Amino acid sequence: MSIDELSLELGSTASDDPSGLQVASVLRSGAVGLSARADRLTELLDELASVEDRADVTTGGVAAAARSLAAAGGAPIPRVSIDEVVVDEAHPAVLEADHLVRVRVAELRRRAGLEGRRARWEGLIAGSLVTVVLGALGWIATVRAGVIPSDAVSRVQGALAVVAGRDPHPESIGFIWGPFPTLFQVPFVAVRSVWPDLAGRSVAAVLVSAVCTGILVAQLLAWGRDVGSPRWSRYGVALLTLASPLVLLYGANGMSEACWMCALVVAARHLARWARTDRLGSLVTAGVAVGVAYLTRYETAAAALGALVFVVAVSARRRPGDDGWDRGTVGGPIGRTARRFRGVALDAAILSFPIGAAVLGWAAASFLIVGEPLAQLSSEYGNSALVRAAAGVIDSIIGDTSVPGRVGFFVQQVVVAAPLLVPLALVTVWVGGRRAVHGAAAICVLGAPIVLQLVLAGAGSTFPWFRYVVGAVVLSGVLAMVLTGTADSRTAGWLRPVAVCCLLPGVLLSWAVVGDGDLGSRDDQLMLDALATVREGGAVAESDSVVARGQTVAVGVLAEPDVEPGSVLTDASSTYAVVAAATRPEVFIIPSDRDFEAVVSDPATFGVRYVLLRLPASAGDAVVAAHPGLATDQDAEFERVRTWGEDGDDAGRYVLYRVLNPRGEPRPTPDEGFSN
Repeated sequence: MSIDELSLELGSTASDDPSGLQVASVLRSGAVGLSARADRLTELLDELASVEDRADVTTGGVAAAARSLAAAGGAPIPRVSIDEVVVDEAHPAVLEADHLVRVRVAELRRRAGLEGRRARWEGLIAGSLVTVVLGALGWIATVRAGVIPSDAVSRVQGALAVVAGRDPHPESIGFIWGPFPTLFQVPFVAVRSVWPDLAGRSVAAVLVSAVCTGILVAQLLAWGRDVGSPRWSRYGVALLTLASPLVLLYGANGMSEACWMCALVVAARHLARWARTDRLGSLVTAGVAVGVAYLTRYETAAAALGALVFVVAVSARRRPGDDGWDRGTVGGPIGRTARRFRGVALDAAILSFPIGAAVLGWAAASFLIVGEPLAQLSSEYGNSALVRAAAGVIDSIIGDTSVPGRVGFFVQQVVVAAPLLVPLALVTVWVGGRRAVHGAAAICVLGAPIVLQLVLAGAGSTFPWFRYVVGAVVLSGVLAMVLTGTADSRTAGWLRPVAVCCLLPGVLLSWAVVGDGDLGSRDDQLMLDALATVREGGAVAESDSVVARGQTVAVGVLAEPDVEPGSVLTDASSTYAVVAAATRPEVFIIPSDRDFEAVVSDPATFGVRYVLLRLPASAGDAVVAAHPGLATDQDAEFERVRTWGEDGDDAGRYVLYRVLNPRGEPRPTPDEGFSN
């Protein structure tokens, strides 16, 4: 019974007795006083509990500070543990605390799920939109204008050789270039019967580069969310990065740059996440992404080294010498150093395993199949051979072919593509904290290939194409995104807009250079000119279109009366556009066929009816090497049948020769043992 109810009952009982009224009044006053004292006691107990909590926090802080000072001085600190703690789980305070914890956990999970869904939808929508726009632009360029880089067409032909032709097999993908850009096109060319332009006009290459650019933009936005960048700034950085011609055009022309940059950005982002959270999954993902990047472009070897340096530095700084292993052993400087080394080595091994598997696995496959572990360097079709063959063109682009001249030319390309790259990198490291970690990860992964290209440029071992500095553009975008992240109120107001605007000069300068075809951007200028011609209602001349000339030649070859599977010998490293455009690729005997070497040495014995050349032939063209008099009509075993194009055409000149005295019938598939 409450005090008020007791007072009411006493008052009603004493209503007939005047003295009882007096007693009731006294009791009521006492009850009110007692109630006030009870309330005060409750308040004092609450204050006491609050003071106790603050005392616990203060004591813990003092203990932690003392432990840190002792550890810094090398003095051992005994650990005091409580053997048994008795908690009354039925106590109201325990029940209320448990309820509050559950509610808070549920709220955090709900918020995390909501943010995750928003992030996924943001990346999906932005990436899909970019993919559609670039896919449409690429379709116009290759189908309507007929302009697409030769390397992109060559990869389409490699993908086609995997699923169709006289001898389709996975090894047809080749070992000269990284396999993934070609491998990603295999599903598209496999359904070319539904849409012939997928192979005939190399639309498959365009679709792959457009998808990869969409993923790249989604990853840039994810960088912004990771560092706390507001929506306006992360969209501004993403749009300005995409606006560079080295990202926009190469996302629509089927080249490998988009796929490569996508993999490197994924690797750098997950390295930064690992450095911040120490999550094993992020480190593994970073290693896998670097491995994918290596199987896209071999320059990734520098990025792998940069990533390894980053992991070792972060791991060594993170581990003070006690990593949780062998806690029962006696410490000492040597023991602490050994434990630190063991932890750092473990992190480095986790990163290196998928990278090593990609590098060694691809080299082993190349050695077992073609007899060269590094065919990209040693093969007659490799980069070194191509650079030697194009020495005259390279010298005409660079001008000064001395080491300082080559280095200066490459530095000029970087300055044009990303003029504020170095200031962005310096500011990112200078601001420190979380942003410095993200910036360092990006610099190690995306910056290392730029340094490698600088070294190769000085040695004269690479082409001077403007597209080789695309990494500088993407790195600038990533660093700008990092700088737009969470910052204190003193710098956020001006640092974010300045970081976004730092990308604008590179966009303007790059478009000016591409418009004039300077600094090794001739192919980019041709694409822009072709798009402008189509927009004005005109048509690109066949002499300037690799795919249009390839289709014309393919139709002409297949129209010859005695053409059947295995009857036309050609080296697809030169005639890739014709083989890719052919509706019956099985008529061609190409280098990926397992009897190609035997056939090229004696075409007549294997029933070959025709030989197709492209002039000038590529470096290492096996047909020209085996029959050097063929191109000049000096070989008596062949006669010229037909010619397409003229000398000097950008699309090349093709010549079809007839074998005068073939012996036997063409072989639709390679014979066992390749015997005659």
